[in-house]
Amino acid sequence: MSEKTSRCLFVPLQPENYFITQQDMKKTIIASMLLTFSLLRMSADVDENFYIYLCFGQSNTEGNANPEAVDKLTVDPRFQMLATTNFTSPARTMGEWYTATTPIAHSDARLSWVDYFGRCMVAALPATHKVGVVTVAMGGAGIDLFDKENYAEEMKKTSDWPVILANRHYNGKPYQRLLDMARKAQEAGVIKGILMHQGETNNGNQAWLEKVKKIYNDLLGDLGLQAADVPLLAGETVDAEEGGACSLHNTVIAQLPSVIPTAHVIRSNSCTCQEDKLHFTASGYRIMGRRYATEILHLMGRQAVADANYTLPLYLSSCFSIKELVQPADVLIKLGGSKQLTLSGTFTDGHREDLTAETTFTSSDFTITDGVLKGTEEKSGTVTATYTDFTGATHTATINVTVTSQANSVLVFDDGNGGSNLWDYQGIYTLDTPMTKGKNYVVKATIMADNGGQLALWPIWSTSPNRNEWNMSADVQYLAAKNVTNSFAEYRWDFTANFDHDKLQFVFGQIAGKVYFDDVSCVEKATGVEMIENGNFESDDLSHWSVNWNGPKYSIEDDPTTGIAEIVCDNPYTSTAVYDLYGRKMPEGRLPRGLYITGGRKFLVK
Repeated sequence: MSEKTSRCLFVPLQPENYFITQQDMKKTIIASMLLTFSLLRMSADVDENFYIYLCFGQSNTEGNANPEAVDKLTVDPRFQMLATTNFTSPARTMGEWYTATTPIAHSDARLSWVDYFGRCMVAALPATHKVGVVTVAMGGAGIDLFDKENYAEEMKKTSDWPVILANRHYNGKPYQRLLDMARKAQEAGVIKGILMHQGETNNGNQAWLEKVKKIYNDLLGDLGLQAADVPLLAGETVDAEEGGACSLHNTVIAQLPSVIPTAHVIRSNSCTCQEDKLHFTASGYRIMGRRYATEILHLMGRQAVADANYTLPLYLSSCFSIKELVQPADVLIKLGGSKQLTLSGTFTDGHREDLTAETTFTSSDFTITDGVLKGTEEKSGTVTATYTDFTGATHTATINVTVTSQANSVLVFDDGNGGSNLWDYQGIYTLDTPMTKGKNYVVKATIMADNGGQLALWPIWSTSPNRNEWNMSADVQYLAAKNVTNSFAEYRWDFTANFDHDKLQFVFGQIAGKVYFDDVSCVEKATGVEMIENGNFESDDLSHWSVNWNGPKYSIEDDPTTGIAEIVCDNPYTSTAVYDLYGRKMPEGRLPRGLYITGGRKFLVK
């Protein structure tokens, strides 16, 4: 008998109850027997193979895409949803289980990543298993609306849309509804994870991390769960590559595993978005749902592929089977540097996706750790990229790699058509150790822009309590703008810090096209200590860099001024001359190992 059951049966009597009648004793025994029977029956009704996941968040969890034809096809009844509110269309009763057809959160919701999380899970698990979701979500809801204490202050904003939804669907108490329905779900199955997609309303707010931690711990405590058994998965907002209006928050979400050891981040790159740059398209939700499922399956120690005995519906195989891999570009790495290898592919349904996170990279020529290749010696060789899609089919691609002392990489920001104001586009570096007010600093960077224009440095104390009307720090130091040209030149800012700056904001919003950075440095004059990591971009680690809410796109690329020069000859397709990757003609005779070009084609000498 469990400890919980024992406490129910053997409660010590108070002194005034020591003397009871024989009839009362019989009643007590009968009540105890009935309670024991009820508890044993409840325990027997719990299906250990019914895996339940609590899902909460704002509009992307709620679902904001109109279902397309493929999304309306039959859903496996092994994928269940517990109605957390009374639905009008389709008619559903709160607290009852249903096959998880769209919408899942409530009647006002639409297609969400939750739909495809469950569809992929049941496809990958044995036929003996079921998957259930318990979803509480409201468009526009800030994180405090899910806190079991702090929600009350948020609910005072009666005209706010998320508050209206909270009242309409969850009796004004979102956390309590999630908790009540989770307890109801525990009568049928076992809670295996907590999944969330929330943050747009808290875009860039560092306090979000501790707020999420509190909600996670509250749920675990109130439901009698252990963190080791119930991981937290948090999805990124629309990615910066897609122009995500709240992509800044992804730099905050990335820190979640350092605050919650059992937390895992679900990437949103390659997930297309709607015109508002806030919500994913139906295709984006399918990808995000599969990625949530992939992470959960990996945490179970399972491969993220459909079960061998499962007949995968055509619409799922179309969404998740590779048509062809995109041949990776040749990689050029500076000696001593490193490079994150990448792979992408085109799927049968036509969408293209970055597959890097789920790809295995192997090589007999180079050392590769977690997909990062290190250039420890000058040489050329190959890397094999292997990806297994959800149908179980395995695909491979070969990447040609050259490590040379003559390569150079730069950080590139792409402003597209540019903006109307200097601050419209920003490249931001977060310092590990903030500046100290009153101390002297020198910031240097080698910069060029395809179309030239004004570029300024605005150090900011982003965590300052002094906020402006947009709840952003008002403690900014506006240093002089420089006139950047289409040739690389070094630019320098000498200044005394007016605040404890923790970020360097390079602003160049009026420059159309690409802006290139190299050799970025920040030094405190008195000590000479360098405060910038990887300022020469030998590694493609961009973890310290971010952009403002408006963009721009950014990546590490080969230096355009030292890249492969155009090969000019009378007939490049019939020429027998051989050139290296820098466009230099090689002498006749035996070639050293490396990549070369002849007749307009590349070839590898091993």
